[in-house]
Amino acid sequence: MIKRSKSFTALLDKVVLIMLFALFFNLVNCSLKVLKNIRAFIVLALMFHMFSLSAQTPRKDSGANGLLAVSGTVVSASDGKPIAGVSVSIADEKGRASTKGDGSFTIEVKAKNGKILFSHLGYNTQSLNYTAGVSINVQLIPMDNRLDETVVIGYGTTTRRFSTGSVTKVTSKDIQNKPISNPMLALQGLVPGLEVTPSSGISGAGVDLKVRGISSLTQGSEPLVLLNGNPIATNGQNIAELSNATKTGLSLFNAINPADIESIEVLKDADATAIYGSRGANGVILITTKKAFAEKGQLNFSSNIGVSRAGNVIPLLDTKGYLAMRREAFANSGLALTEANAPDLLLADTTRYTDFSKYLVGTNNLTQDYNLGYVTGGDRTSFRLNGNMRREAFQFDRSKSSDRYNIGFNVNHRSADRRFTLDMAGNFTQNGSDLTVYDPASYLYLMPHLQLRNDDGSLNWKIGPYSFSSLGFTNPLAQLENSFSGKFKNLFANIGLQYQLYPDLNLKITGGYSFGNNNEKARYPSTGIDPSTSNLPFANFSNGSRYSWIVEPQLAYNKQIGLHNLSFLWGSSIQQDGNENTLLAGTNYSDDNLLGTIAAAGKVVPSYTQSRYKYAALFARLGYRYNARYLINIAARRDGSSRFGPGKQFANFYSIGAGWIFSEEKWMKGNSAWLSYGKLRGSYGITGNDQIGNYKFLDTWASNALLYNGVVGMDPSMLYNPDYAWEANRKLELAMDMGFWKDRILLSFAYYRNLSDNQLIAYSLPFQAGFSSVNQNLDAEIENKGLEITLDANLIQGRHFGWSTKFNISRSRNKLLSFPGLENSSYANKYVIGHSLRTQKFYRYTGINAQTGLYEIEDNNGDGKYTIQDRTVLVDYSPDFFGGWNNTFSYKRLRMGFLVDFKKQRGNNAQAANPNAPGLGLVNHATLVMDRWRQEGDMADYQRFIVSRTDKGYSAFQNFLNSNGKVTDASFIKLRNIYLSYNPDVAALKSITALELFCQIQNLWTYSRYKGGDPEIQNYLTTPPMRIMMFGLKISL
Repeated sequence: MIKRSKSFTALLDKVVLIMLFALFFNLVNCSLKVLKNIRAFIVLALMFHMFSLSAQTPRKDSGANGLLAVSGTVVSASDGKPIAGVSVSIADEKGRASTKGDGSFTIEVKAKNGKILFSHLGYNTQSLNYTAGVSINVQLIPMDNRLDETVVIGYGTTTRRFSTGSVTKVTSKDIQNKPISNPMLALQGLVPGLEVTPSSGISGAGVDLKVRGISSLTQGSEPLVLLNGNPIATNGQNIAELSNATKTGLSLFNAINPADIESIEVLKDADATAIYGSRGANGVILITTKKAFAEKGQLNFSSNIGVSRAGNVIPLLDTKGYLAMRREAFANSGLALTEANAPDLLLADTTRYTDFSKYLVGTNNLTQDYNLGYVTGGDRTSFRLNGNMRREAFQFDRSKSSDRYNIGFNVNHRSADRRFTLDMAGNFTQNGSDLTVYDPASYLYLMPHLQLRNDDGSLNWKIGPYSFSSLGFTNPLAQLENSFSGKFKNLFANIGLQYQLYPDLNLKITGGYSFGNNNEKARYPSTGIDPSTSNLPFANFSNGSRYSWIVEPQLAYNKQIGLHNLSFLWGSSIQQDGNENTLLAGTNYSDDNLLGTIAAAGKVVPSYTQSRYKYAALFARLGYRYNARYLINIAARRDGSSRFGPGKQFANFYSIGAGWIFSEEKWMKGNSAWLSYGKLRGSYGITGNDQIGNYKFLDTWASNALLYNGVVGMDPSMLYNPDYAWEANRKLELAMDMGFWKDRILLSFAYYRNLSDNQLIAYSLPFQAGFSSVNQNLDAEIENKGLEITLDANLIQGRHFGWSTKFNISRSRNKLLSFPGLENSSYANKYVIGHSLRTQKFYRYTGINAQTGLYEIEDNNGDGKYTIQDRTVLVDYSPDFFGGWNNTFSYKRLRMGFLVDFKKQRGNNAQAANPNAPGLGLVNHATLVMDRWRQEGDMADYQRFIVSRTDKGYSAFQNFLNSNGKVTDASFIKLRNIYLSYNPDVAALKSITALELFCQIQNLWTYSRYKGGDPEIQNYLTTPPMRIMMFGLKISL
């Protein structure tokens, strides 16, 4: 234990706040310098380590201040491993301590004999007798009961036992077992009711998050995401303004180091989300970072190195197959081959072959991830500092990469009388990317014998006399000549101050600030431009920033009076978000060497956007519990948003949740040999939705490209509508939670029904109005209902072997209940009353005509024309059900686990991804197209090959793309993650307190009947999720 003199402690009390605030701001200022020089960070950590060592004194039974001491070690009774962070206290004394990384502790005591208490999350509390100077070895018994595990909720914590809401917790262990850069991907398969879909497999790509379906016709349906209570400052998840290979820009979640996360809680029902008002209408995701716990200085290092490769890449036709397809197409059409219509057959080198699926996306790429951290502290103040570097090479060009440099810290302090506490956390990240501008998978359509380089090494732009641009494609190697570079800086900072006014009354104020800046350049030199286009070099420059701050004072009361427990929370929230971006498009550069500056452009087209959002709220929550049996929770919130006009800016929302733990009733308790816990719970509430973008109720104007007397003109872009108001979401949930055999098996059933009305839409206007639409509310109603089942079981919990399993499955249904005037609106062809919002209208596909070999669809009204009225087949793209199965095994010092997730759904086949009819144009296809009609009587999946748009087969193909013929089963089962770790015995190594060796694999295996590539992406012209295998170690000193 670290010894400090009385004078030092007194000095610390007086200056600790100044030191902490100074550290906070200085750390932000020096973050970049530290990140650019990893050695500086190592030196900083070692200095902390040396300081803590120099502050130590030899362990004695009696300290310099005359107090006695008790020391010992704490290990887990299940596997014998040391437990760090165990709280050690003495009965009837104020002294406290915590165990170090090796499980050891020392605590000062006043009495020579007494009782010593040991408590830690997930373990049963133990009380033992002590004698000063006599070492104690303690074995803590893990709780069979996970019902008492702490769960983070809005503005507080609870436990699974007493929760009246629907909250799912994902722990740091579940996150760190996965070799991912985006922490949202760690939630796949683990959270019932949550759909997590990546937009691409390229590093930095965004993810689509849906909690219990889509609740709005046209507005945002993304959940609110909070990092330590601080909302992430972006209108959406992506922060890049210029498009790069990810297609959607960089996801802001990639700025968060998964190794820094302690837990992620997903809040779903009204009881859990209504306290956040309109911000929580679509669910809430709470990310909580790790805090310091060590008493002795501890240095932690982890290294994770491996390879990644695109998984589920669709096989393409080789040169032989491609040539056969094209020649057959000409034969079917009766056209003669000429150099003009068939340069790929008559002019190109037909002996050449490039497997573009391997060349563009099929390489093995190095992935590296390093973490270096330091934790230290004492009874009152603790500190954590962690740095991370991650680099993922680009599959198309391994000299390019997506990088992340991150530094985070956490400080916790409490006063001598333990009435005042201070928590500070900061996270600064710089992401860098020099990926190509386009996804390399988007070039998989190229003919396999295309010559990319001339004999002299220069880029080839012709087939004979015909340029690539005239033939409808480009050279993918031009992407290596073009350059995209982006630097994205993000800061997240939080502070919490709490003071205990009375034993049961606490005053708290929390504040958060986030800031982001993106600086991007996309340069297109002459070497990457088809010479036949006569285009001059051009470049785009983007610089944007965004910020968000939030302040939330709170007053919390919690009182236990006999069998009654009463809690009350009151607070307010003030928030402001802002962003601005400048984009400069420069063209007509005279030289490639000048592309780095906008000043050298012959022509510059600027654009500028700016937005501000202000939000304020008052909220309160009342909780009551009687005899640990009857539960009630009431929350209310009044929100104000700048996104609505005068008189519509404020709205009230509320929720009520109740629970009955029937297993505590006299007639039930102790009378069942198998049912150990049972709870019925339910909730109902109303929340709003203001995810509509800014300034939608105002008259707005936008500049155009036309000049009048040298002045840029302005056009009206939106009509004023002061009646624009909140959407309303009414949420109902009924659930039952049960525990069996002393809660070793936990089972939960939850039914929910959410109704959303007062929908915000763009209402169509007549032509004479001068505008196509105006934003307004419509009395349309959407229903989302479903069932979620969760199983959490510790099947085997022996001294040497353990097996725990978690299973969840969700079935959700979305339906448009009403839409007044739908048939006469612009949404008539998009939505259908009584069906899902994901439902689409299609022609009815009847098959391939055995005589003509062409796709056929049904002419519903028999008029000989195919119009929207003939699209009578409704296809719902919503999943039928989805879920996951997670398993963890342990044997002595060996741990292994795997996660399987699954989804039953429909999707579009491979042909829908490539809108070119097989045989038409110089376009390659998947090998699937070889199952085509060739002669009368053939039964095939694809129509005959065609070569001309005048061929009847072309219109038949276009009709097919608008029919249910392209819809196929896209269900899948994925072995999403598998990991193996080993913890060697380091007792003989004095300088090492913990060591772990591990292997992690992501997206190892997929079972699916889907033939169009990856069933998650459903577009083989997009890079699928990466298959990653990494090996690493963790070491603590």
